[in-house]
Amino acid sequence: MRHYKITAKGKVQGVGFRNFTKEYADSKGYKGSVENLPNGNVEIFVSLDDLGDFLESLQKGNGRMKATSFEIEHLDILEFSSFEVLK
Repeated sequence: MRHYKITAKGKVQGVGFRNFTKEYADSKGYKGSVENLPNGNVEIFVSLDDLGDFLESLQKGNGRMKATSFEIEHLDILEFSSFEVLK
């Protein structure tokens, strides 16, 4: 399992992005969190095996959201017991 901090940019606030991310993460058993940032981006912390599949799902989205880019940082460890929606 690998751990990431992902910053999603684009049309990602006010369009159901956080709930979509949580539903997808829950369906895969991923642990982490998602939250809106004051600058209009969304920050995701996640532990998973297949980052490509996760990002592809977020790019497809729900029809209203449009993630145009992702900044990705590898982390040493994350300690979450579930996937949470924050602010």
